[in-house]
Amino acid sequence: MNKDEWLAKAMGDDSVNEMATKAGISSATAWRQYNNALGFTAENVILIARAYRKNPVSALVAFGYLRPDEPASAGTEKALRNASDDELMDEMARRLANGAAARNQRWESPITFNPEDLGIVANMNPDKDAEANTPDE
Repeated sequence: MNKDEWLAKAMGDDSVNEMATKAGISSATAWRQYNNALGFTAENVILIARAYRKNPVSALVAFGYLRPDEPASAGTEKALRNASDDELMDEMARRLANGAAARNQRWESPITFNPEDLGIVANMNPDKDAEANTPDE
């Protein structure tokens, strides 16, 4: 849905002045932005959406302030953070069973441990417990 369609659907039969009043925007600002190819600022798009009880994120997408894929990715990140360990493991098992290994070759090889990758090589010196020689004074 483009911004023209979104705004027409949200406003219904309201005038620009009525929309401005409901959204808490000055009429002059509303008319200026309306007459500028619906060049409403992101802040005003949010105010208008809230005034008409519409989803502000959908409005920001319609007006071009967000790409259509961005709202979904935010929801995915939040869902992943809120998922329990069991839920994450169940999802991993489901993906592996459905061929994740075929899509990503990293799943084909075992996990290996290399102490150098962790920067702990210095602690693996067999002489680490030997006493240091101090010069005689």
